Amino acid sequence: MEKKILRLLIVDDSPDDAELAVATLRKGGFLLKNQRVQDLASMQAALDKGTWDVVLSEYTLPHFGAQLALDLVKRAHLDIPFIVVTRNIRDQDLVKIMHNGAHDVVMKSQAARLAPVVERELRVTEERRQLRQMSQTLQEVENKNRAIIAGSREAIGYCQEGMHIDANKTYLELFGYEDLSEIEGVPVLNLIEKSDHVRFKEYLRKAASPNPAEPQEFLSVKKDGGHFHAEVAISSILLNGENCTQFLVTDVSKRKAVENRLQYLNQHDPLTGLFNRHHFTQELTHAIERVKTGDGRSALLYLDLNELKEINDSLGHAAGDRLLLKIARLFRDKLGENTLLARFSGDEFTALLHDMSEDQIKTAVTELLAALKETSFTEGGKAFRCDGTIGVVVIDKHSDSAQAVLNKAYQTCQHNRPHKAAPAAAPAAPQHAAPSVAPAPPVTAAAAEIPAASPRREAPVMPAAVVDWEVRLKTALEKDGFQLAYQPIVNLHGDPAEYFEVLLRLVGRHGELIHAGEFMAAAEHLGLLAAIDRWVIRQSIQSLAALHAEGRQASFFINLCPAALKDPELLSLLQKQLTSARLKPQFMVLEADESAVMASPGDSAMFMQAARRIGCRFSVDNFGNNLATLNKLRDMPIDFLKISGSLIRNLSTDELTRTSLKAIIDLAKSMNKQTIAKFVEKADDLGILWNLGFDYVQGNYFQQADAQLDYEFADETTLSSDTASPTWVASRR
Repeated sequence: MEKKILRLLIVDDSPDDAELAVATLRKGGFLLKNQRVQDLASMQAALDKGTWDVVLSEYTLPHFGAQLALDLVKRAHLDIPFIVVTRNIRDQDLVKIMHNGAHDVVMKSQAARLAPVVERELRVTEERRQLRQMSQTLQEVENKNRAIIAGSREAIGYCQEGMHIDANKTYLELFGYEDLSEIEGVPVLNLIEKSDHVRFKEYLRKAASPNPAEPQEFLSVKKDGGHFHAEVAISSILLNGENCTQFLVTDVSKRKAVENRLQYLNQHDPLTGLFNRHHFTQELTHAIERVKTGDGRSALLYLDLNELKEINDSLGHAAGDRLLLKIARLFRDKLGENTLLARFSGDEFTALLHDMSEDQIKTAVTELLAALKETSFTEGGKAFRCDGTIGVVVIDKHSDSAQAVLNKAYQTCQHNRPHKAAPAAAPAAPQHAAPSVAPAPPVTAAAAEIPAASPRREAPVMPAAVVDWEVRLKTALEKDGFQLAYQPIVNLHGDPAEYFEVLLRLVGRHGELIHAGEFMAAAEHLGLLAAIDRWVIRQSIQSLAALHAEGRQASFFINLCPAALKDPELLSLLQKQLTSARLKPQFMVLEADESAVMASPGDSAMFMQAARRIGCRFSVDNFGNNLATLNKLRDMPIDFLKISGSLIRNLSTDELTRTSLKAIIDLAKSMNKQTIAKFVEKADDLGILWNLGFDYVQGNYFQQADAQLDYEFADETTLSSDTASPTWVASRR
């Protein structure tokens, strides 16, 4: 080892013997700084004043000796070699002094041993020092890691032989425990639903393998018996020197809710809650395969309603939707929950009947037709029949495909309805021939809504028409001849908060509702936009206050005309109305078109800041058409960016649009703005919008604008299992 100056303390009453020890060590290559003491007082003084590396002590001295010297070293808490150097020592004394802590005994007659012994003990002392230092460092690291784990927002637990031995605060809170003592010794399986035990045990066995399994989802159980979906990641670690398993648990209930919702949307008709055409066709294919293998028998029932088109044409689609909901409930009641039901297209329903004889099928169809005829539908003072025409096809081993069975059922239905001409695209193939064209496709969603006071305009209104509109619009303002409609804005990430966009309608001469896009150009020409804005704000606040009185903490998006951004009196009116209704301003979201904001950015920024001081939020509509406006918008107090509907259409087939939307979403997130996709019409788009990172979606796919605020937000989804579909209905009716 590397030689250094050795600070040597010698306990001996013989100067000659002390000098002999010094000479021996110097001969061994040590550089020495030494002192000799021979009694307790002088040794205590030496220990108090100096720092020593080695103590050499004679075993027996007058009134002193090695035992007392060793006790002094121990009381001074010195970890240095203590070596007895003596002329004579009895065996029992040697054993005693070694037991008491002496590191070695060297006979003065064997002086050659002294240097190697000192060198060895110095090396051992240094190793002990390094070990203490490393142990201290390790302890500090462990304490630091424990503090990190204890304060982590991730739920972390530890188990040994299947029992909990430790967990951080987040883990305890996640499972409903207040203290570590409550969970110590509790089996890990107690926190997993019994139906997942087998799968969880298999997952645990993989923890010790060289390639541990990826995180998996399990249905977890809280202390109070509540359930939630958890993603569990496991790994084998050493804790306090013992092998154990670490669990990293993440509550994925919200993510699971979104996944279930997307799965539900992909399989169901949003209005009736029945299966959609795509899913029904898949199930029909499976049924045909089962029948061909001899597993049971099935039949396809195809219903075509008779009165839906007339109701839609005369009373509007909202009335038609209510009829469809009534028919869907009738279907469920008469055919039972075990029957697979679908809304196949606009006015066509299908059902898949299993394990029924031909007589039973005939009876079921007869009872269904009778129930339809006995059911009436009254709307707007008019009564309509709910009857329809049914075609039935028994699925047997000769059934070629789902498309062939559907085609045959469609033809049978048309044959049973001689007064309704078949669509031009209907196939005219032989009974067992594969159809070239599928049954009529589903009716597409209605045209997109145009918000109240929107800057989008139709063709210029002719002067004669303006005169007519002037009377009608002024009368509507004086006699509350307008009507508000509401369209839900749905969160894609599990937040059940209620948001609605307020849309304006004018009640026509015959009770029909006229969309804002048909009269707003005339209103602008007549200078009535400001009055209409004020009417909308007053009525919206009254409606919103009524909702809050029912305990529904909804928020409204209110569209403003471009001139409103330069109208300070509008905000004064808004504040007075909110105060009068005892309504918190944060539930009111003011909205203006991006083009209106950019036409006067200075005035717009001042208007937004004033709205923010009141407590209202602000949304920019039709964002994304011109990203050059981003620098002007980024510093404005904007909460929501409603993406232009032109970017949402054809989303599933236009890769360039998806790329553009991704860039827009990333920019919005960097600005801490929430994003809304509007004009959502197809289930296929919903998964894409979720993956792109949109916060909210809006469109006729969820619900067309309606005068009733009956859309369900909080009760859309259940989390029972992957196979149980969520009970997602579009209204509270």
